[in-house]
Amino acid sequence: MEHCKNPWKKGCKNDNVEVYIMLNGDKLPICKSCWSEIAKEDLEW
Repeated sequence: MEHCKNPWKKGCKNDNVEVYIMLNGDKLPICKSCWSEIAKEDLEW
């Protein structure tokens, strides 16, 4: 099973993947908790 690979929170190992993001050509799974935090930020990738 996949786990979260949030590039801004390296230690996250949650397996409740909510979305995938593309970062530097890599498709990264992001959990619901991390996605909630990322969505609040003004990040560019």
